[in-house]
Amino acid sequence: MSARSILALELCLEFEPGCHAALRALLDQEKVPLSYQEKWNLYGHAAQTLLQGRALWRKGCWDFFDNDARARSDFNMWVSGMLTEEGSRQHPSGTGDPYRNDPRYMTFTMAALMVQGSPSERMLNKACDVPKSRLWSVATFEHILTSMRYLNFASIEASTLYLIPNDGNFALTGDDLKHPKFEYLREIV
Repeated sequence: MSARSILALELCLEFEPGCHAALRALLDQEKVPLSYQEKWNLYGHAAQTLLQGRALWRKGCWDFFDNDARARSDFNMWVSGMLTEEGSRQHPSGTGDPYRNDPRYMTFTMAALMVQGSPSERMLNKACDVPKSRLWSVATFEHILTSMRYLNFASIEASTLYLIPNDGNFALTGDDLKHPKFEYLREIV
């Protein structure tokens, strides 16, 4: 069995109904089996939608690891974020009022478990070779999202996309984002 690497990216955006609807529509495409080309198109559209919504970006994180055990473990962690309902909201959060410093938020996650040493994995490794001082910059997130075009799904063992919340009425609040389960998200500068 070949070793694996992981590329994962999550953005926390200020909730905007049009952006949420566009991302939600992309997820509907994953409900049926997709060819490699269709999967590449899906990830490309997701990256483009996020890039078009860059004014909404508030926090984020990304990982690239080419350590096999870490890649597999982290991929399982990212997937479990989609499957667990720990702390899920029982009631709608309302629309909030950004003018009173009460906006709502959403997160979108993309993750791929890649065959180590494949051309696309090496290209993404190079794209993610970023100095520590620029890890959480807008330019770095833009660069990584743009580099998603290097994904070759013939060399990807598993991948996932997910959006929180699925229903816009349950958008995240500022208090939600202060919960320890979101502490991994960094301010984008």
